[in-house]
Amino acid sequence: MSLTTDRGFRPVLVNRNFRALWMAQLLAQTSQNAIHFVQMVLIEQLTGSAMQLGLTILAFTLPGVIFSPLAGVVVDRFPKKWVLVASNLIRVVLAASYVVVLSVLSGPWELLAFYVLTFLTATLAQFFSPAEAATIPLLVGENRLLAANSLFTLTMALSQVVGLLILGPLVVSLVRVQGGFIIIATMYLGAALLVTTLPHDQPFVTGPSDNLSRWRRLWAEVKEGWQFVSGRKRVQVAMMHLVIITTLVMVMAMLAPGYAARVLGMGPQNAVIVFAPAGIGMLLTTGLVGRWGHVLRRIGFGYVALALAGVSFFAMGWTALDYQELLRPILQVYPRAALSLTSATMAIGFVLGACMASANILAQTIVQQQSPAYIRGRVFSVQFMLNNLVGIPPMLALGGVADAVGIPRVMEIVGVGTVILTLGSIFLARSHHETR
Repeated sequence: MSLTTDRGFRPVLVNRNFRALWMAQLLAQTSQNAIHFVQMVLIEQLTGSAMQLGLTILAFTLPGVIFSPLAGVVVDRFPKKWVLVASNLIRVVLAASYVVVLSVLSGPWELLAFYVLTFLTATLAQFFSPAEAATIPLLVGENRLLAANSLFTLTMALSQVVGLLILGPLVVSLVRVQGGFIIIATMYLGAALLVTTLPHDQPFVTGPSDNLSRWRRLWAEVKEGWQFVSGRKRVQVAMMHLVIITTLVMVMAMLAPGYAARVLGMGPQNAVIVFAPAGIGMLLTTGLVGRWGHVLRRIGFGYVALALAGVSFFAMGWTALDYQELLRPILQVYPRAALSLTSATMAIGFVLGACMASANILAQTIVQQQSPAYIRGRVFSVQFMLNNLVGIPPMLALGGVADAVGIPRVMEIVGVGTVILTLGSIFLARSHHETR
């Protein structure tokens, strides 16, 4: 079989090392999504406070802003295999520590310990994610990145569905919060064991002059990652797409429970009518992009997919505009509209998931292919930092805006904003071609 093709999944699936990393990603990301669910349930049980829930969200998103630059340097300076192993093993200890905290502490000290553990767990994810992204090209080669990234995007979608909608609620129902943390710790241990089988890799950092002090050298290497990104328009455009997609996912996760409860008049758990079709759309799309991504990339489908994601967000808000007039859940006023409205919501959710997955795979592949191995970890740390830096303010602000103007109106605003940003990315890309 030719090594010049990146079509189809078989060439990457027969790679034993890639399979180990892929399965480790499935375990680690499912655990990460499940632990977020269990954390939210726990804080609701302990406080019943929306403000405390907001602090919990901040605790597992803020590390992405603070530690991503450092994580990129670590990933480039040390063997990626051992960064993957260490980050998972430490998360085993942290997940198990929740059980100790719940057994030993109470009151304000219990809450403080909870936030510290949540912050530390999220910090470890900042090291795992860029190490994982930088390892993929080393295992499969650049010619098969589309297929490999399709499978990893498939796993990301699957881990969100399984972690948030299945594993998290299931473990809390069957073994309670403490048992949930033990199961999650066991899954992190499985991920750690899988990545120990990966081949040893050599760090690529050439580094600035050795005459620099340790901290000045660290800062110089962080700046080198940012300078690399700032000097390459194709990488900037691809990162812009990745940041938009991440923000859309965060906003959707925040709005979907309220959309189900306040707009439609269902229970918050019925946010599955948004999440599940979006997950299915992601799952199906990854197969298509893995097979035909070389064609989609050539015709610039990433821009189309991102714009359609914005249109889908707008459409989901537009279909529920009666809520604005009624100020009551739609299905309480129009119970006969249940089938048509939920069907429309699920169809739009499917298109939204498919578009986000397509744009994500194509953009991720561009970043990997355009980034040399010696700096790839720092490039991805820039991406993960921007994901959180750009995603946190909308997530924190849009909840209050939704209370003031309604969730459907916010979804329309987000949709229009996404289309405008997509057009801006097209302009940025074209300015690059015109000045080359």
